[in-house]
Amino acid sequence: MVERDVLRLSEAAQYVRVSEKTLRELAKTGRVPCQRVGREWRFLRKALDEWLIGGNRSIGTATLIAEPTTQLYLPTLERIPEPTETGFGDTAFTKNREEPLHRWVPWIAGFSASFVDEILGKELVSSRLAAVLDPFAGVGTTLIEGLRRNHDVVGFEINPFAALACQVKIEALKMQPQTIRRLADELEAYLGLQLRSASNAPKSVPPAAFKTRDPFFSPNVERQVLFVKDFVGQQKQAHIRRLLLLALGAVMVGISNYSYEPSLGRRIAVGKGTIVNADVSRILKAKLLHMAHDIETIQKTLPAPSRQPVARVFNESYLEHGSTRLGPASVDILITSPPYLNNYHYVRNTRPQMFWLDLVTETSDLHDLETSSFGKFWQTVRSEPELTLMFSDPDLEERLSELRSVNAEKGAYGGPGWTNYAVAYFNDCARFCRTTAQVMKPNGLVVVVIGNNILQGIEFKTDQIFARIAENNGFEVGGLHRVRRKRTGSSIINSSVRAGMVRKKTELYETAVELRTVSKPRV
Repeated sequence: MVERDVLRLSEAAQYVRVSEKTLRELAKTGRVPCQRVGREWRFLRKALDEWLIGGNRSIGTATLIAEPTTQLYLPTLERIPEPTETGFGDTAFTKNREEPLHRWVPWIAGFSASFVDEILGKELVSSRLAAVLDPFAGVGTTLIEGLRRNHDVVGFEINPFAALACQVKIEALKMQPQTIRRLADELEAYLGLQLRSASNAPKSVPPAAFKTRDPFFSPNVERQVLFVKDFVGQQKQAHIRRLLLLALGAVMVGISNYSYEPSLGRRIAVGKGTIVNADVSRILKAKLLHMAHDIETIQKTLPAPSRQPVARVFNESYLEHGSTRLGPASVDILITSPPYLNNYHYVRNTRPQMFWLDLVTETSDLHDLETSSFGKFWQTVRSEPELTLMFSDPDLEERLSELRSVNAEKGAYGGPGWTNYAVAYFNDCARFCRTTAQVMKPNGLVVVVIGNNILQGIEFKTDQIFARIAENNGFEVGGLHRVRRKRTGSSIINSSVRAGMVRKKTELYETAVELRTVSKPRV
């Protein structure tokens, strides 16, 4: 039977497995891609596949299919500014939504592929090859762009889910798209066979240590996810297992009873209904087909294989292992964006992926990640004895003293607790600079994207503080390039516990701090 590319309402309803009444209402309200032709509706099969990956199908108090899989992104309410005349272009990671490979895993932070490509293009005007480093690799933007220019790349990423994304994207550059398409068909056939009988039970079990206030998946969805894990376990090749796990991790929260708004929480807490069921087979198949398409697209842009660039990803802390993993003066270009001073808890917000993909097994694994992460977290250091700076910076010390006096009666929940967090953060900035000064080649380029922040109503110009720390560790500051202005009151930091009583209107922004290695660290 030949499948039509254009479907009628009845055909489309059967295709996405909802009633005609439901689909008609979605069409009328513009919540599904379609076209009105006279009195009838027409639907493109390809558009419906894309919609199943990322479309919102809220129906009454229960959602039948899934939430958008792009929900890890912060909402972008402001117009993206034009590139600055004195420096680099816009960093907004949301631009990666349209970029092959980069769009596979939605992420809360980072920068755009075009930003990295622009820097590499400006710095390496000749055909010379370079070693490119990202110490906080996230989901691999810098690494992929470096490989696309045939450079050797190395990344450090302490979060195991993000490190998985880096590894899979690197491996994907060598995969055959047709292999992934066959894999998508096999997955669909396997799940169809297993779900045909209600008596079939998956061999996989939910992660025992993963606890949530409400069931993370509804029973129908959980059963399908466990069958997916059974299918993954049957694959003989490790890189295929990793690809399937990443695809599942990318759509996982979208088919769950939780949501990012912007931090992980229950759907019901933000006025959304539970997701009773989801067509996991179709959603994952569509995701895999998109991956195959992206691989095919990006492989056409790769340089001629005159050499095979080396790519390495370390799922560990750069601050602890960077100097031993990398040789002295071995890196030409470093492009990164470390966690900001906004206490966004990457560990907690990727708990579902880490547990369900078997990247961690015990809650103690999460604690180890929290205490080793750059800047730690407010929850980790707030109750410790008073922390002090490991270096001298009178301006910063004055600002920290001011912060410590705010709401002092609240202890860990007031200025004293937030000061501990800020001190730990800036101490890690100094550790970063010391490690980086060892691994960079003379005159090597370092670009660090970082933003200002508000703690208990007090602004910290983190970019300027970071630049001073870098200067004291042997770097020359080439410029502080304002690459992005955000609306006042980011949902990440503008809450009563973080912002307190903001004393004046403060514009939040991001800066690309440009550094050069020129001397030994000052004593």
